[in-house]
Amino acid sequence: MQSAGTLRRVETDTWRPLRAPDAPVRRSTVAIQAAILVYDLRASGVVRNAIRIARAAAASGLAAELWVVRRSGAFAEDTGRLPVRVIAEGPPRLSRAADSLRAVPALAAAIRRLRPVVLFSSGNHMHAFACAAHRLSGASGTRLVARASNALAAATPPKRAGLAAGLIRRSAAALERAQYGMMDGVIAVSRELGDDLQSQGVSPERLAVIPNGVDIDAIVREAQAPVDHPWFAAGAPPVVIAVGRLSPQKDFATLIRAFAAARQVRPMRLVILGDGPAAERARLKTLAGARGIGGDLWLGGYQANPHAFVARAALSVLSSRWEGASNVLIEALACGTPVVATACPTGVREVLNEGCGTLVPVGDAAAMARAMLARLAGPRGETACRSRAADFSLRAMMDGYAAYLHAAVRETVQ
Repeated sequence: MQSAGTLRRVETDTWRPLRAPDAPVRRSTVAIQAAILVYDLRASGVVRNAIRIARAAAASGLAAELWVVRRSGAFAEDTGRLPVRVIAEGPPRLSRAADSLRAVPALAAAIRRLRPVVLFSSGNHMHAFACAAHRLSGASGTRLVARASNALAAATPPKRAGLAAGLIRRSAAALERAQYGMMDGVIAVSRELGDDLQSQGVSPERLAVIPNGVDIDAIVREAQAPVDHPWFAAGAPPVVIAVGRLSPQKDFATLIRAFAAARQVRPMRLVILGDGPAAERARLKTLAGARGIGGDLWLGGYQANPHAFVARAALSVLSSRWEGASNVLIEALACGTPVVATACPTGVREVLNEGCGTLVPVGDAAAMARAMLARLAGPRGETACRSRAADFSLRAMMDGYAAYLHAAVRETVQ
């Protein structure tokens, strides 16, 4: 399918927000104009943005629903009056991938029965299953669009070790090229990711770039909430903080090694906020104990308001092996907290500048430790941090998605 002008990739140095049209497509055209698909409602950036995009679509005049395989997770109560449709009934089985695969026939049936004008796969974890269900449904009137939320396998550091690692990565890259080739449109969350998508065969006509954005005003308000933890009391040693799921992608093991090295130079404490498997939590605790900093690490789990903690920390660290575009990074800057981050694919280089952050190589604990110590020794630079965060507006992001979905609906129903 040919894409309208609003769907093309933005080539200018300064991204200009795409605003929803003043005269939206009428709700009466079809029952569902935009179905926003995500696996479940766990606490993650992908899920938070899926909910936001569905709300923005509805607020702009589209008949929009949030489609989930499972209605479970910490964000289950955050959907409000947004229509949520559960695709697969019954208890989950095995892994998320296995459960999503089992849900493909049900998703295909929902597409065939409800005929959404646009099926919007909001995160990488659902793209292959959305493609399979879309093809199985035979619903040629439904346009399939994906939000590429993370770097392609070919551009990421090795996710696995051993003799099979190369084959696994090449297979993953081939799968991703195939799935994006089946889609009518792809949205990248950073220019770097957009370039990577083009290198994997996504044509510029099917590619758009809509950078992530954050609600600066809400973050500032939430950052002022009190924190009931002795480590954040006045006069306590500085706190280094990281926020994200306990998963190999976030590479908190390297952060712990870096912190242990820096801790030998000066007193400090490490806080990691985020949920994750019990096994990963235990692994990180064991590593901290082995490095002699068990008493200086707090794994705080999921926090409904992490900004209150981040704003009181001396430094935020993003240790990821790969990202699409990190909301956590922008949110830390909005809190006025300087950042040390890995120069991982993708999007991190597009956010940080010298005034608010330092880039280090992926997986390099020694370089991370040096950068942490240097940042802690220098000025906080709150004004520079907040100024940079203001360049990534949630309103601009939501206007962009609303405009994109309106254009996709108009093209499909014409």
